[in-house]
Amino acid sequence: MDRFTEYLLDRFGIILPEGVEFEGEKSLRVMNTELKQFKTTTPKGFPASRMKGKFPKPSTNFIQLFGYLATKNTIELNREDALNYLQGKDLKTEQDAETGYVILTHKNATLGIGFYRMPLRSEGSGPDESEPHSKVSKEIENMLPKGRKITLK
Repeated sequence: MDRFTEYLLDRFGIILPEGVEFEGEKSLRVMNTELKQFKTTTPKGFPASRMKGKFPKPSTNFIQLFGYLATKNTIELNREDALNYLQGKDLKTEQDAETGYVILTHKNATLGIGFYRMPLRSEGSGPDESEPHSKVSKEIENMLPKGRKITLK
């Protein structure tokens, strides 16, 4: 199992279907087995991920195609948050996930990917320690590419 496939399983619980192949090292491209066998002068498939720091960052295209297979670290957005995400805005949520990339969905449609984190709090700010963890608003950094963002009238 290659590193990216292992990451998908660990992070999202994604098990890819048979016949899905990758090519590349730091920047991976995804394709089917039949396409991989052809020798070409142009890149095959489409971008699946690139290394961003220590972890691979799955591409929006890849997540939109395979995100439905995720069993963890997904966040279902309401209509307002889905529209805000599609406009390129960062989000706040009370939903829990592991810090890192999360798959964002609305009504079972995979919208894309965001980076989930707990906000940093200085001493004396925010809820006290006795308040339940789930009441603290978490942040989702928008990772939607600029060319994919929408403008509402």
